[in-house]
Amino acid sequence: MKLEDTSPMPWGKYGPKPRGDGRLMADVPVNYFHWLWTEKNKKQDQSCPVADYIRRNLNVLLLENDDLIWD
Repeated sequence: MKLEDTSPMPWGKYGPKPRGDGRLMADVPVNYFHWLWTEKNKKQDQSCPVADYIRRNLNVLLLENDDLIWD
């Protein structure tokens, strides 16, 4: 499954209701993606569609908050 900006976030606090708040990928805060990427080590997960979305959109995410370190 390839996630796009208009795709719903598949899981987590911004994922489907009732557990999440039902956001689209483009509406998920960049800080949450950063947390997943670094703290949950999603950068190593080649099979995760959210990690793939982050990987493909990293240049845009860097522009949204250039204070975050993604390595």
